Amino acid sequence: MKLLKNLGWFLLAVLSFFFGYGLVQSMALSALGLGASIFGVLPLYIALSGAYVYGVYKWYQTEKVSIQTTAFNRSIWLPTLVLLVAITAQFFLPDDPSANQQIVSQLTVAQPVFGFFMVVVFAPLTEELIFRGMLARYLFPKQNNSKQTALFLLVSSVLFALIHFSRNFATVFSLCQSGIEFGTGLCEPKRPSL
Repeated sequence: MKLLKNLGWFLLAVLSFFFGYGLVQSMALSALGLGASIFGVLPLYIALSGAYVYGVYKWYQTEKVSIQTTAFNRSIWLPTLVLLVAITAQFFLPDDPSANQQIVSQLTVAQPVFGFFMVVVFAPLTEELIFRGMLARYLFPKQNNSKQTALFLLVSSVLFALIHFSRNFATVFSLCQSGIEFGTGLCEPKRPSL
């Protein structure tokens, strides 16, 4: 029963991402597309996106996630290995940018400051909080062994790739690889300060 309840909370977090942050992002992009001034849209976008990120972060902090040291987070070998495999695979896979990547490219050329806040600041923060933080909090709160950590990394990387809506295998593979790297960053145990 607790798993079902936690799955419901995680799905609520995902819905908040699509309907909360997605609404803020689409309204800002629509306003810019209709010719609204960047000086009016950008501060409103930053304020609303910042409020969303802050709210999700406070929600995430309500309960601690227990991540133990395992073979997957003991050292940097896993993200390094995944990166090397991904770099090698990129030479053999066709390059076909997704619609999402094309929109981001066009936006950063047309509105570089807005593109910076959307692509570099708020999108990564919301994606990390929802698709790794909330996933770990609700569905993988105790990662006590390598199997649990590997399952968390697999699920989080696949979800991360799926939310970018790409049909190209090379792009999905690259996003999964990035998801694994970001996930191992979350799994890294805290080191004592000197």
